[in-house]
Amino acid sequence: MAIYSLNHKPIGKSTQDRPYTTGAHVNYITRSRALGHLDGARLPVDRDGARGYFNGAEDSGRKNGRVADKLMLALPKELTPEQRHELVKGYAEEVTGGRAPWLAAHHDKGKDAANPHCHLLIRDRDPETGKRVFGTTDRGSTQRLRDLWQGHANRALERAGRPERIDARTLQAQGIEREPQVHEGPRSRAAQERGRRPLSRPRNFRNGPGARSPQRRVDYPSLDRGRTRHEFNQERPRDYWQALDDARQRDELDGLRRVHLPPDGRREAARPEPRAFRDVMQRQREARQPGGEGSPGFSVKSILRPDVPPVAKSPPSRDGPQQRQPFRPRSGRDDDERER
Repeated sequence: MAIYSLNHKPIGKSTQDRPYTTGAHVNYITRSRALGHLDGARLPVDRDGARGYFNGAEDSGRKNGRVADKLMLALPKELTPEQRHELVKGYAEEVTGGRAPWLAAHHDKGKDAANPHCHLLIRDRDPETGKRVFGTTDRGSTQRLRDLWQGHANRALERAGRPERIDARTLQAQGIEREPQVHEGPRSRAAQERGRRPLSRPRNFRNGPGARSPQRRVDYPSLDRGRTRHEFNQERPRDYWQALDDARQRDELDGLRRVHLPPDGRREAARPEPRAFRDVMQRQREARQPGGEGSPGFSVKSILRPDVPPVAKSPPSRDGPQQRQPFRPRSGRDDDERER
């Protein structure tokens, strides 16, 4: 059946691992044992000429410029090789607007006979004006490339009289009740059929510009836990994504508990249980009785918080403004004397 796959990666002059990465990629995609057809426009359509063109573009470009964009497209097996050639050519011409250079290497023979695909190299720059054509550096450009490929491939299948169609949406958006699987790839499946087991090992990767460290190390054995991609797809439960969401929710709740609970994890030890209002009033009445709790340091706070020890109040000083004067009501005679 026709499958959808489009991989888009840029090659920048300042972000590439080694100089002339685009030229080396041309050597890789045009190797004779895999190349079935080579096509292109506005550049030399041969191995040496295309490599020299991209090397020259890298030398003449600015220091932080983009040399090229590489795309890998899964071609429909339902089409003939000639129909796939026309499909890629129409797609490349629309992406480049008929002005920017592009090179397409079709791999559909030998080991790739059952997995036809195309390596497409695009130099998104008009040779005459030097301006961008498609805007591969703009945000959302990859999604525009994906949508454009979906339309071209489906129209090609329709012209060929085939009922198959490709869809870039997720399975859930398409209404298909099937779990997505981890991509295995033809090499992994071939090794599985031959009984060979790939070895998982840590690998180093180069970080992008502005990162704290120049490279990072990914420990793949701790990620795959000794399982191959095929074994992971077979052992994964049907409710995998629901279980993953539940696990993330539990982690978030545990994090909130660690933030808000005391270090010992017991909320009761940090704050006593509040007493009922009726019990508080009863204790107040008992405190007013002779011999009750009406002793120095007694207060309503001691009733509400019995775990807090009472604080003894110091007796008032005899000398000072704390001595109270007896209340003397004001007479009308005093008011008359003030008016006079």
